[in-house]
Amino acid sequence: MIKLNRTTEYGLIALRHMSRKQAAACADAKELTSAREISDAYGLPFEITAKTLQRLKDSGLIHSAHGAKGGYVLDRPLTQISLVEFLEVMEGPQSIVMCTGGASAAAPGLGHEAGPECGYDGRCEIKHLMGRLNARVVSFLSGIQLAELTTDGHSIESPTAKPSLEKEVRHL
Repeated sequence: MIKLNRTTEYGLIALRHMSRKQAAACADAKELTSAREISDAYGLPFEITAKTLQRLKDSGLIHSAHGAKGGYVLDRPLTQISLVEFLEVMEGPQSIVMCTGGASAAAPGLGHEAGPECGYDGRCEIKHLMGRLNARVVSFLSGIQLAELTTDGHSIESPTAKPSLEKEVRHL
């Protein structure tokens, strides 16, 4: 099971807040959001919120405006940011086991290089299976857009969604 760390949760809260604020503003206006605004609105620690926003900025998901009335704004809508992209920004490359190396979905050799902590390299009989499973998990996460997770009352499954992860695992 994927478990999100607290900073990742703060990042998701911040992106949702900025998205909702932008949606409420005029289409042409860029509504800036400060770390203090998010921290105060949700009772989050200011320092961690500020560092989280900086990480999101460094990754290109948001950008900043400096000055007394400065803040952050989304670079693109949440419909254009996949869950796997967000998770890799916040937590690093996604991998279900160490030997899959945490390669991203775009990497052609996903899951076929032994990680530094794999003590069974050369003797493992399931490495290729774990690589395939990891590729499917990353593919599944790539098909989920952040907008699906940040909209109230909507499931992440759509009528045209890919088969469930359970069905994907059965095909290994």
